[in-house]
Amino acid sequence: MTSTQDTSRRWLTPKSPLTGMDAGTVPVTDPGEVAAVVDRSRQAFGNWGFMTHAERKPYLRAFAKHVLKSMDRIAAVIVSETGKNLGDAHAELIGTMTSLDFYSRHAADLLKRKKGGSWPFLVTRGWTEYHPIGVAGIISPWNYPFYLPTLTAIQALAAGCTVVIKPSELTPLSGQLIEDLAIEAGMPDGVVQVVHGDGATGAALAESDTDIIAFTGSSEVGKKIAAQAATTLKPILLELGGKDAQIVLEDANVKDAARAAVTFGVWNGGQQCVAIERVYVVADVYDEFMREATKAIKQLTAATNDHRDIGPFISPDQAEVCKQQLAEAVGKGARVVAGGSKIATDHGIYFEPTLVENVDHSMALMQDETFGPLIPVMKVADQEEALALANDSSYGLHGSVWTRNKRRGHEIASQMKTGTIAVNDHLINFLYPTIKFGGIGESGLNGQLGEEGIKAFTIHRSITSARFRPTTKLLGAWMPRRVGPRYWKTLARILFGWRR
Repeated sequence: MTSTQDTSRRWLTPKSPLTGMDAGTVPVTDPGEVAAVVDRSRQAFGNWGFMTHAERKPYLRAFAKHVLKSMDRIAAVIVSETGKNLGDAHAELIGTMTSLDFYSRHAADLLKRKKGGSWPFLVTRGWTEYHPIGVAGIISPWNYPFYLPTLTAIQALAAGCTVVIKPSELTPLSGQLIEDLAIEAGMPDGVVQVVHGDGATGAALAESDTDIIAFTGSSEVGKKIAAQAATTLKPILLELGGKDAQIVLEDANVKDAARAAVTFGVWNGGQQCVAIERVYVVADVYDEFMREATKAIKQLTAATNDHRDIGPFISPDQAEVCKQQLAEAVGKGARVVAGGSKIATDHGIYFEPTLVENVDHSMALMQDETFGPLIPVMKVADQEEALALANDSSYGLHGSVWTRNKRRGHEIASQMKTGTIAVNDHLINFLYPTIKFGGIGESGLNGQLGEEGIKAFTIHRSITSARFRPTTKLLGAWMPRRVGPRYWKTLARILFGWRR
């Protein structure tokens, strides 16, 4: 950025939630300018999209290596915009590097031609090819401002797409870094571009001539994008809200389960879609769980700038959501075990890490996404009640089961109505690039990661080729008809009757 700003255009100037100081500036992309950016991306696709995987791989590897080399620089920008702990910012980059490394190395294998079986048409060969869909529009949130857009972008880029990224207006500097680092790493011109602005700019990107839109954010906005995309049947990827459940059974390692509840209930200030937002503990171990969870949460702090600190909210609005949900729950009989207060300081808006019991499903705290460091715990009679309550949600993004019996854990995980589940862990699925991550219900549509993630940015072409003469001709299907119903019934019995 130059120090002299163009006064003819608007600028975004994010402020640090920690200090209130300006973190930097980026120029706003007027909604009317988005189409030209997408057109430039389309032109770049004319080269990038028709490269072989082998030709694209050096660019992707160079980008991954440059991100690794730039970790301190990236983390500093993340902290300046979000106020999160510096260590947490570096942890965010572990997830980033995991996906960058995986897709830059394995795109060719993931998208190789898939051969189809030929039975019963043995004289025909068939296969499916995967080709890049084109220009991918990526709209990303503020809570993981570098990881989330980069995660989506690397899958699109590895598939052969070009990308236009619209980061949150609250964290534009982290988003801009993706384009800057790609250029510095030698990525061809126009392959990675970033546009900036508020919802109007995001809407312009969603409505533009992109070939696919990938959105991460609220369920409310995701539904609007889905409705708009439906008018043209444009493919979409939606990763939306969550109300992730933790089930703790009587044979669990209770200390680990309690520590996990606290860790992943307050990590990133609770501002993540894969946070533990409701806990169901079997009665036999409930008291032990609450002792361990209380001990763990009381070791955490807010607004002290200590290394154990829970960072500030990026926006005061989310602190009000926490305050209102907690007040409503307490009014209905919930009890605050630890924490419970909003903290306003000269260097940010915080909410104490909060543990709550005596909750039930009549409370918003157990039904609506919180996005803050509140951990409600409910005592249940047994496994069946825990599973039924965990599945009583309009969301379905992530969840976890805690038991020493792994087979039991796997069986319960298979019955949870959510896109991803961890047994004796939490959140790791979002850092595990070889299997799909995605939600159901209000939590999203389609998904990312794994083979499915990269294939989402492709179109498939399924091709057949006659080995000798046309199979349909050999079958007797050509006009004028020479065979009738008796022939087709006999043929069906010959081909399939022996399989009974």
